[in-house]
Amino acid sequence: MDKLNSSTTQNNNNDQEPNQHVLILTPFKDSAHHIEKYFQNVNSLTYPHHLISLGFLVSDSSDNTIEKLNSMAHWYAKNNEAWQQFHRISIFQKDFQFELANTEERHAFGVQVERRKIMAKSRNTLLSSALTEEIDWVLWLDGDVVEYPSTLLEELIGMNKDVLAPNCWWHSYNEEGGYDRNNWQETPESRAFQKTLQPDDVLVEGYPELITHRKLMIDMRYPDDITDIYHSIPLDAVGGTCTLVRAQVHREGAIFPTFPYQHQVETEGFAKMAKALGYEVWGLPNYLVYHII
Repeated sequence: MDKLNSSTTQNNNNDQEPNQHVLILTPFKDSAHHIEKYFQNVNSLTYPHHLISLGFLVSDSSDNTIEKLNSMAHWYAKNNEAWQQFHRISIFQKDFQFELANTEERHAFGVQVERRKIMAKSRNTLLSSALTEEIDWVLWLDGDVVEYPSTLLEELIGMNKDVLAPNCWWHSYNEEGGYDRNNWQETPESRAFQKTLQPDDVLVEGYPELITHRKLMIDMRYPDDITDIYHSIPLDAVGGTCTLVRAQVHREGAIFPTFPYQHQVETEGFAKMAKALGYEVWGLPNYLVYHII
C-alpha cells in the first residue's frame, strides 16, 4: 500500500510524578509468531509504564502480523491494571514492495545492501510517525529479541549516553554466541581499507566475501578481564536489535540513511551521522540481551 495507515491506543492517566518518557520502536514483518512474547517482555519492564509509549510499523507481511498486533495491543490496554497501562500504543502500516523468499535468503550477502536500505526506510517512517514532543528517549528493539532484563530501561537511561547499545547474543540450552555484528569499532586497518573504496560502496559485517577489518562488540565481552556489566566502550556503529537513543539525537537530524553515508546505510549509517553531529556512541560489551536463534 502507498499510504501510511495507523491506529493508536492511549492512556491519559496523569496521576504519577513526571519523569523521562521512553518510546520503544519496533518494525515488524511476518512476525505474528513473535508478538505474544514481545508483549510479555515489555509488559514485564519495571520502568513506570505510564512513561512508556510503544510504536510499531508493519510492512510487507503475508501473515496476520497486523491483526495479531492490534489484538494484543487492545488486550493489554483493556486488561492491564491502571498502574501497568502504557502511555500510548501506536500501530502503523506501510508496504515497501520488498520480498525475500525465506530466512536464509534474508541473510544472504548479495541482498544485504538493498535489504538494509528498505529497513532504513521502515525505521525512518516509524520514527517520523511516532516521535512526539514528550519523548526523551527512543529504544529501538527488534521483535525477535526475546530475552532482556526487566530493568533494561532504567539501567540504560541511567548511563546517560547519547546512543547506547547492549551486546546482543543468542543462546540455546547449552550454547551461546554473538548475534548483532553491527555494533563495532573502526580500526587503523578498516580506515585504510575504506580509502580504497568508491564513494557509493556500502560495507556490511559478518560475511567472508567482505573483510572490513573492524572490531565487533560481540568479540569484546569481558575486555581485559573486566566483568562489570555497565562497563562501556566507544563505538563507531550500532545495530538495531536493542539500542537506546537520546531523542534529541534524532530530532537534530540523525536518521537512518537509505543512501551510502561514509560507506554505511541504516543503523550503522545512523551512528556515523550521530557522531558527525557531535554525539557520542557507546556499547556495553558485558550487558547481554538475547535474540532468537
